[in-house]
Amino acid sequence: MKHSQIAPAKLNLWLKVLGKRIDGFHDIESLMVPISGLNDVLRFDVREGNAGLNMSCNVSELSIGEDNLIIKAVALIEKELNIKIEGYIKLEKNIPIGAGLGGGSADAAATLSSLNCIFKSSLSLGKLGSMAAELGSDVPFFVNSKPSLCRGKGDEITPYSGVLTNKPIVLIKPPFEVSSAWAYSNWVKGDQLYEGLCDAQRADWGEVINDLEAPVFKKFLVLPAIKSWLLESDGTELALMSGSGSTMFAVCVDLLAAQKIVKRAQEYFGSSLWTKIVEIKGV
Repeated sequence: MKHSQIAPAKLNLWLKVLGKRIDGFHDIESLMVPISGLNDVLRFDVREGNAGLNMSCNVSELSIGEDNLIIKAVALIEKELNIKIEGYIKLEKNIPIGAGLGGGSADAAATLSSLNCIFKSSLSLGKLGSMAAELGSDVPFFVNSKPSLCRGKGDEITPYSGVLTNKPIVLIKPPFEVSSAWAYSNWVKGDQLYEGLCDAQRADWGEVINDLEAPVFKKFLVLPAIKSWLLESDGTELALMSGSGSTMFAVCVDLLAAQKIVKRAQEYFGSSLWTKIVEIKGV
């Protein structure tokens, strides 16, 4: 059966690291939101059978082997439904890799939801969420993909119904990736190396802060430079790193201001920057 699914990117509007858990993960609190204007697209042509599953992707550096979260999601569905799946999955990758935008997690959740639909298995959102948690801490958020407060290691999801902005958001990513595992392993409670730049900002949805900025900024010095530049730019209301980076984002007063910031950023930091203007989905 043929089926197409959009997998939207996400932003962490704030991210607090509370401490390390005995299982090696970290307890966090984060306000995560899906964004419009940036998504991967998955196209399935699959059925029950033993002929094998093939996958392709337009981004050559992305592994499409057994370590890919899409392939792992397929394996979970096969186990749950006690079937074998054959056919083809094509991934159109638009969300940058290692950017703190949740691309791999979004793809995994989209795979679970799509196969649930294709095979008419009627797995509940709760069941899909528990399966998603086996794939990664961010994956459960994408099963429903609505503004949510994420706690625990990120897999305890509570719908968020508070105030959010409908203003344009500029995304800026330099040409490198940041490993989430590395960022968390280098987090130190109370790190104040970038005190001032990493201090909390105020927004309609509360205190805006990302506790992973301190360790990431120490290693990737262009990121604090980008944040500082964004905060000083005309038309910026606030600026923050999303997730573990390397994407920085700025909420702008209007679309014209966002467009000007994108143009000036590429002039100031160089054309190798990846930029995108997005909005919070559904606001």
